[in-house]
Amino acid sequence: MIENPSILIFDTTLRDGELTPGVHFTRENKVKIAQQLEEMGVDTIEVGYPGTYTKDIDDIIAVSQVIKNSTICALAGSQEAEIQQAAKSLEKVEKSCINIYTLVNFNSSSKIVDKNSVLSTIHQHISQAKNYCHQVQWTAFDATRSPINFLAEAVQMAIESGAKIISIPDSLGVAEPEDFYHLLENLYQNIPQLQQVTVSVHCHDDFGKAVENSLLGLDLGVRQIECAVNGLGARKGNANLGEIIDKIKSHQSYYTSINSDFIPKISEFISQLIQ
Repeated sequence: MIENPSILIFDTTLRDGELTPGVHFTRENKVKIAQQLEEMGVDTIEVGYPGTYTKDIDDIIAVSQVIKNSTICALAGSQEAEIQQAAKSLEKVEKSCINIYTLVNFNSSSKIVDKNSVLSTIHQHISQAKNYCHQVQWTAFDATRSPINFLAEAVQMAIESGAKIISIPDSLGVAEPEDFYHLLENLYQNIPQLQQVTVSVHCHDDFGKAVENSLLGLDLGVRQIECAVNGLGARKGNANLGEIIDKIKSHQSYYTSINSDFIPKISEFISQLIQ
């Protein structure tokens, strides 16, 4: 029997979904979407990126006033000012999460020049964010194109610094399923502390692999999947929430808190909004 068969669902329709070309949600509609997400049982709702879009501060505040059970999440880059903006938006939220992302790609075209400074930044900003929210999620941005040894160092630093959720994304949707599986497997084999946190995945659909890649790590220990209604998101989109739930329902070893009866309703509602 699998020790923890419960899979958390992290919905990013309101944040990453709004990066879909031509898509914009009004504050009123963000609130309505969030209410439907909570009604169906979504564990975490990522509402916005206040460090880049200042309007998202008020969007997050508005959503948080009607959400009672789901965790409200704000995205922040590895900059003190962005974390402060996220903290401001979540100030009165009881179940709050700051999702900090850090670029970990050290390939030749990368902007990263000093590995030690990146590790220091990870520690500094997670330590800072812990003061402002219920839990910190740390995202290893561009993980699938990053050197595995440094990725492991960065993940370990994030855990030691206090991140409770570690997200391993296929940020540009370039990973083949076999390669993504081996990446996750390598991390689990070399970082024992991963057993102490929730491991999440965030897969983009540039080559049509987002749903498959999101699910293949479950047997390794992945316990949170980041997705969006109708697969909305930057470029070709994110893993489709409805497809993720259907696949997990057909897998007898795992379950989610999602009531799939509500999925057609929110799918149609959002489709009408973006026509």
